[in-house]
Order: sequence, then C-alpha cells, then structure tokens
Amino acid sequence: MALAASAVAAVAMAHNGASGVVLERMNGMTAMRDTVAELAPMMQGAVPYDAFIVSEGAAVIASHAGETLLSLFPKDSLEGVTYAKPEIWSNWQDFAALAEEMKLYADALSVAAPNGLEPASAPSGDMARMDHSGMVMPPAEETGLRFSVAELMGYAEKTADSLVTRGQIEPTSLALTLSSLAADDLFTRISGTCSSCHAQFRAGRN
Repeated sequence: MALAASAVAAVAMAHNGASGVVLERMNGMTAMRDTVAELAPMMQGAVPYDAFIVSEGAAVIASHAGETLLSLFPKDSLEGVTYAKPEIWSNWQDFAALAEEMKLYADALSVAAPNGLEPASAPSGDMARMDHSGMVMPPAEETGLRFSVAELMGYAEKTADSLVTRGQIEPTSLALTLSSLAADDLFTRISGTCSSCHAQFRAGRN
C-alpha cells in the first residue's frame, strides 16, 4: 500500500506541467499502473480471484500498449516534463518490440482470465508439437517472479533477474499457447515486460 501510494504521488507530481502528447502518454502509463495495482493482490492470492475484473483489467493494459503506445512517442518528444529517454528513438525497434510484447501478453490475459491461477490443459496436436524456441516466454522456473508496483512503474531499482529475456514475437502462432497459461503466469510476463521497458527507456526515478 505504501509503495502504491508513493507511486501515485510521484506520478501526480510528474504530471504537473505536462501537456500535449507527453501528458497523454503519462495518463496512459497511469492507467496501466492503476490496473497492475488492482490485479496484483489477486495474482498473489491476497484477495479472491475475479476472472471478469482480470479480463477487463487486461483489456485496459492492452488498449494502452502496442501501436497506441508507440503513437504517443513521436520523434524526439522530450520537451517539458517527461521521463522518456532519447534511447527510445535511437533504439526504436527494441522499444516497439516491448510495446507489442505488452499488448500480446495483455490480450492473452484477457482471454485466459477464466483459467484462474491454475493453467488450463496443455495444448495438443500440432500446437503441442510446434517449435516454440523463438517465444518471448521465460523458462518455467522464472515464472514465479513478482514485481512491486514501484518496480513496475519505474520507482524502484531494477536487478538483472527482474528482466524478461525477449525473443522474436509472432502473435498468430503464440496466441493459442499463451491463452492456455495461468493468469498469474501471464501477469508475471506483463510485469517483466513493463520492468524491462522502464529499465531501458525511462529516465528519472528508476
């Protein structure tokens, strides 16, 4: 609760003086942060799990990710109050990959919400035999990682093991596999993508 309150206060201060596209992207980040804060207790088993709230929350995250997120970072939009690093534009391909990765995982969570905190049955047939070596998903032993709201929103120090190793994303071939995962597994992947993006592309209070 204290971490969440600190994050809210810090974001409110950051928004002072922001305008135009910078304010728009700050508001988008705030919406995602608030959603993560709402869903985190469910994923940790601290409050009863609600598939509808999880699905709707994931849809909110997805609506602010992908192309929507990228459209809010026109070239060199660093004027005024912003934590965006110039590396966003010099490493645009990596930034875009993270934005699309976030949308991929959030869309999957919206569909997989009814799976709850237990995985659905493993896919069979051709999907089970498919070569997933290029997937963005971390090894199974890493899926227990948890991230504080402060870490997710860039207000806590990052460590090497809080970053998700990414590969090439092919949404069509991954959609079915991802939607078979447990909700907390997908939430962890969303968290890792968010943390990785902040570590690379967010200046200020990292």
